[in-house]
Amino acid sequence: MSHSAPKNVVNLGDFDQLRKGAGYGAGARVLRECRDIAARRLEQHIARMMEKVDDALFARAEKAESNSIQTRYFDAMREMRIIRKDIEESFIEEFRKRFDEGTPRQAGSPEALGLDWGSDGDSDLSLVESDDLEEDLAVTNMVNKLRGTCTQSMYALDRRIGLLIRDPELERWFNPLGPECICNAFKAATKHIETGIEIRLVVLKLFDQHVVNQIDALYREINQHLVSRGVMPEVRATVRRNPNGPAGGGYAGGATQADGAGAEPGFAGGAAGGTGMPGGAAMPGGAMSGGGAPGGYADNGAAGWQQPIHALTYLQQGSLPAPLPGMEYSAEHIDQGGLTSGTVNILHGIKQSGLAQGFGQVGDMTIDIVALLFDHILEDPNIPDALRALIGRLQIPMLKVALLDRNFFARKSHPARQLLNRLSTTAIGWSEDKGTDDPLYQRIASLVQTILDDFEDDVSLFERLLAEFDDFLVREEQQAERRAEYSARVMEGQERLQIAKSTTLEEITPRVDDSGSLDFVRRFVSSHWKNLLFVTCARHGKDSEAWKQAVATMDDLIWSVKPKRTAEERRKLVALQPGLLARLREGMERLSLPATERDDFIARLVRAHGRTAVADTGEAQEPAPMQVQTEELQRFSGKVIEETASEEDVPVEAINETPPARDEDCPEIDDRHAATAAGLEPGTWVEFTGDDDTPMRAKLSWISPITGTYLFTDRQGLKAGNLTVAALAQRFRTGRARIINGPLLDQAVVAALKQYVKHT
Repeated sequence: MSHSAPKNVVNLGDFDQLRKGAGYGAGARVLRECRDIAARRLEQHIARMMEKVDDALFARAEKAESNSIQTRYFDAMREMRIIRKDIEESFIEEFRKRFDEGTPRQAGSPEALGLDWGSDGDSDLSLVESDDLEEDLAVTNMVNKLRGTCTQSMYALDRRIGLLIRDPELERWFNPLGPECICNAFKAATKHIETGIEIRLVVLKLFDQHVVNQIDALYREINQHLVSRGVMPEVRATVRRNPNGPAGGGYAGGATQADGAGAEPGFAGGAAGGTGMPGGAAMPGGAMSGGGAPGGYADNGAAGWQQPIHALTYLQQGSLPAPLPGMEYSAEHIDQGGLTSGTVNILHGIKQSGLAQGFGQVGDMTIDIVALLFDHILEDPNIPDALRALIGRLQIPMLKVALLDRNFFARKSHPARQLLNRLSTTAIGWSEDKGTDDPLYQRIASLVQTILDDFEDDVSLFERLLAEFDDFLVREEQQAERRAEYSARVMEGQERLQIAKSTTLEEITPRVDDSGSLDFVRRFVSSHWKNLLFVTCARHGKDSEAWKQAVATMDDLIWSVKPKRTAEERRKLVALQPGLLARLREGMERLSLPATERDDFIARLVRAHGRTAVADTGEAQEPAPMQVQTEELQRFSGKVIEETASEEDVPVEAINETPPARDEDCPEIDDRHAATAAGLEPGTWVEFTGDDDTPMRAKLSWISPITGTYLFTDRQGLKAGNLTVAALAQRFRTGRARIINGPLLDQAVVAALKQYVKHT
């Protein structure tokens, strides 16, 4: 964006003058510090985002409906690799420029409308092309998204930056750290992309996914920096009444915001100047069903339910709240260790402590039901202990959600309820032996901590976290599926090789046992031609024409060297010989036998055909062991296993002479355990207990269509083992395996409601 009027430009030098009126002797330096913090973080985020561009464009190329569209994406991939650094550097440069110059917020100005000035200072809507409008719309959507998801942190940041630039309400200027400046800076950087609007929109979408979603954390970091510099440690807002709320309640705005050391800025206070609470949360009337106080508590008034919510927020963050005016509670009923351990149900104690006295009868019922819900969760053996402790730390946040929004129990699709359900069901596939460094554990731990740190009264936080967690799970599941498919191909390839070996030996054995054949032919059949039969059966199957022809050639070879006692037999040999020799040469070439060895065998065979007397015979020989002798066969065997595999971190297993080792020799007993094992469906999770009593969880990923063997993989898709149906049944029978049931939450909610009704 260009500016023709100098009066619309504010430089950091001007901020130095402006900050004097605000009473901060180092205002310009503080602004520069904020700019530099933001630039560093944005530089990190944009670098990570640009790493995703190649994959995104390749995925679109794979799905292209025509060669021309596919070519366009491939061209874009090449272009983006060349200009990646240009875009990254241009984005940071544009951001710094917009921060230093400022972006005016003038009523009716082109900037306010998202348009650019023409070179003569006049705007001309007729010159705005549809491509520009599409990009403007994409940027507008990102700005609106940030304004919605960063409400609290943006409110505090606007007040503080507004103070530093002597525009407290930001009536003249956009916040230089605001969504408008950041998003438009990246839009300007995408002008380097020359492959078209469609590619620019793809890149803008990636910016939305991988950079915009990180901005709230950036705003919180800068807020904390400003607090540490003494810039408005407490942010005060306007108290407004909600005209749609009930008399004496219906809060619709904040009263006081106090960041404190390391605390997330949050609005506190009540309607009509209620008492401000550090780190507390005032309840927007619009967030509740029907407006006013939450969940039907309007008869208590705002002050009646506000204080307990503040107290729960303290407990949520691991601290016991100080008694508030008109509220008394007994801390002895609250398990302080349980606040952070997540291993005990602390909700029963909270109710007994008196902290919930302001919620009335409906609040008591809500606490009872949520407490029963977590009783089910904390006692569920299907959730590993380490993850159960993390999920258990969400007791107070989920109680607050249920108090704020009565739809928590009524709607299965409630985002907080879905998130709790997703955490519980995902935990089923996690094993304790993965340890706390495992990516899934780390992700859940981070998600739980975000809720504990950030959740005050804005239930939309759960919707955002649910979307982010689902995105993580989709990526993990896609990778796991690729690995599981690879393991299945390896296992199927091994089974095909084993069947090819046994089938080949079945054909070879009776023929080499025939003493009517010459020794050199028996040796050739039991070594070289056996290898050819093995390759043919493994590649094409025993019902193929190639297999039938290879067997027929072997039979013709053996017959050709047996004594010919009649003229008819000798005439048949003469007619057979040219074709037989050609087929034998072709087979030996496929086996990559040396030319001299091929020629020697053919010459010896022709001499044998020339003798009409009874050929010398030797003792019958046992067939040679099935061996992969030649380089060609070794390459083939590996190829059978990894035909379409692409994962580099899964080794290709060598071909063994013996069948793959079975888990254990198990009798096939017809009982309920055998029926359970036989009826297992892919996707079922099973917990196995090892010899050292260590539990290991694995999912049935594939059932061999050849042998019926089960392939089990872990949550990451890596092979955990394979079992026959009989072996799995034996593990069920001895208690060394059990099926893990799920899903959890919906069953627990119903059970909690039934249990509450039963006892009331």
